[in-house]
Amino acid sequence: MSNLPFTVGDDLYVHRYTVSHSELLLRSNDFGTFEYRTELCFEGVERMELDPRFNGGLTLTPVSRHGDLDDSAAVPLLLLELAGGTFGYGFVACSKVTARGFRWEGGDVVFDQVLFWEGASYSVHGVGGRPAEAGDTAFGLSVRRRYAREKRTSARFPPPDNS
Repeated sequence: MSNLPFTVGDDLYVHRYTVSHSELLLRSNDFGTFEYRTELCFEGVERMELDPRFNGGLTLTPVSRHGDLDDSAAVPLLLLELAGGTFGYGFVACSKVTARGFRWEGGDVVFDQVLFWEGASYSVHGVGGRPAEAGDTAFGLSVRRRYAREKRTSARFPPPDNS
């Protein structure tokens, strides 16, 4: 499921970052005068650089390189640039991102729908552009179960050539 780039029309702000769970949560509003809220949850966050607020919406765009990180990393990561419509810029390296919608109904917050999700181990991020299947060989190692290996087609430190 690769639906990147992905755009959220609402202003977003950093609601919570949990170091122990490596989780970043961006949220649109707290139902003051709004009846709908959008949340972006980044899981397995390895690195982030963020402005505290994104005005004019937010667009997530995949990149192949940021600083010393690139898309051939041995650990599967999504490298995502975040850009606000009016202002706000950021970068997140994570294993999964999910956008969820919530609505205010009868005094309660009710989950509405998953708007978008993308994981580093799924879809086009699989070995050779597809998910790794049991029995495949990836980077010289046997894959024991689906999604068990890195997402990219070449390792940062490939195994030595034994020919």
